Amino acid sequence: MSCAVQTNPGTNAQLVLATYCARYTHTALGLRWLVANLGDAAPETAWHEFEMRLPASAAAERILSHRPRVVALGVYIWNAQRTAELVRVLRAQSPELVIALGGPEVSAAPERFPAFDLVDTVIVGEAEGVFGDLCRQWLAGNRPAEPVIHAPLPDLDQLALPYALYSDQDLRSRHIYVETTRGCPFRCDFCTSGGLGPLRDFPLDATLKEVRQLAERGARTLRFVDRTFNAKPDRAAAILNELLPWAGQGLRLHLEFTPQATYPEMLQAALCAWPVGQLHIEVGVQSLNVQVARRVRRPGATQAEAALSYLIRVAGADVHADLIAGLPGEDEDSIAASFDRLWALGPQEIQLGVLKYLPGTTLDRHLAEWEMQFASEPPYALLQSKTLSAEAIQRIACFAAYWERLANHRHFPRALGLILQTDPSPYRAFMRWSVWLVQRVGRTHSIALEDLLTDLYLYLTQTRQLSPDETRRALALDFLAEGRRPERALPKILR
Repeated sequence: MSCAVQTNPGTNAQLVLATYCARYTHTALGLRWLVANLGDAAPETAWHEFEMRLPASAAAERILSHRPRVVALGVYIWNAQRTAELVRVLRAQSPELVIALGGPEVSAAPERFPAFDLVDTVIVGEAEGVFGDLCRQWLAGNRPAEPVIHAPLPDLDQLALPYALYSDQDLRSRHIYVETTRGCPFRCDFCTSGGLGPLRDFPLDATLKEVRQLAERGARTLRFVDRTFNAKPDRAAAILNELLPWAGQGLRLHLEFTPQATYPEMLQAALCAWPVGQLHIEVGVQSLNVQVARRVRRPGATQAEAALSYLIRVAGADVHADLIAGLPGEDEDSIAASFDRLWALGPQEIQLGVLKYLPGTTLDRHLAEWEMQFASEPPYALLQSKTLSAEAIQRIACFAAYWERLANHRHFPRALGLILQTDPSPYRAFMRWSVWLVQRVGRTHSIALEDLLTDLYLYLTQTRQLSPDETRRALALDFLAEGRRPERALPKILR
């Protein structure tokens, strides 16, 4: 599909809301929050979700087909450039159109948006409490005197919940996002959540009713976007217990936890009640170097290993552990040590990402001391620092891309085991394979699985000098496990 569309019946709509989603399977929760809280402006509204591959000209055509007077666009780090293209097309084709922006990418630094001079209004912060009134003003012909509007924090008890706006098609084929809290109890220097205000709760009873209805309607995956789902263990346990009856029907939850050495008993009981593998828990480890973690005000470095061990071995959760390469003062030896310690715990996924200087974070207090340089365009990745050269960061970025393909996506697990056995350090072993592969193919993307299989065989047998027979056997089993029929001929290199 080229785009996903949700709209009210009829062609014309005075107000159109739209955003670009990273993929079709992703849904725009922020857009649904706005629609749910439009009040009497809702009947005059259409809304669209576009895939990133849809050209700006095509998105503009769909928006302008409604003959709107006002267009509001959600801007995120992944769609900022494409949204700027869309703004330029809309302004060129409809000069009188009111164009408004909102979202995290423009909330921290509105003037940095590439097409800022072409928009009428940027709403900074959580817009649900003011958006309906602004729309009524725009539709009445009144435009704000200032281009930037700072929205006060809304009263979460007064917001209409948006979950009924997920369609049956969404429930069948897309990720369903749920939000039970806003804000964050922590102030990590690298994270935008630290600037979102104190931790605030949506009404628990109403939230439980809504998530139960999503499960009753057939949702198979619910992704909770709470920055720290376990910040209030009693709430977390109540939500887990409410949804437990649908676990037997295959319901899977995605949650984000902060490491704790010991989780409270009520939360332990709720976690352990779920079937093995049906809780996917992302744990933001970031670094196991305690000094580095303290430097960026990240809690939990001393507790992370105990927390991961419990979640994996006792609660039976699928654990996704995050590491950040490039935190102030951390060198590659420290990154490798964190990676190896995590690998020993056995999480289902380790995501190693290069540090990004996101708008609105407090990383600026470290820039001079650690000589940190970042890209000026999204996603604002680290280019080099006092402790990591540009070459080292490039190597780590390639490592991360290949690890995502081979390990996190579970392609060729036996071959991965052969790679990792070539060095006591899993990080060093995989880094050698990564350097070899990028030198051979010159890219980290668009590598067909059969080509990757050939590369693995050549690396393991010629560079690492492993047994050709053992390597062929492992790769053949991996190849057949990819879903291909056993009777299909193996690639020539494995015969």
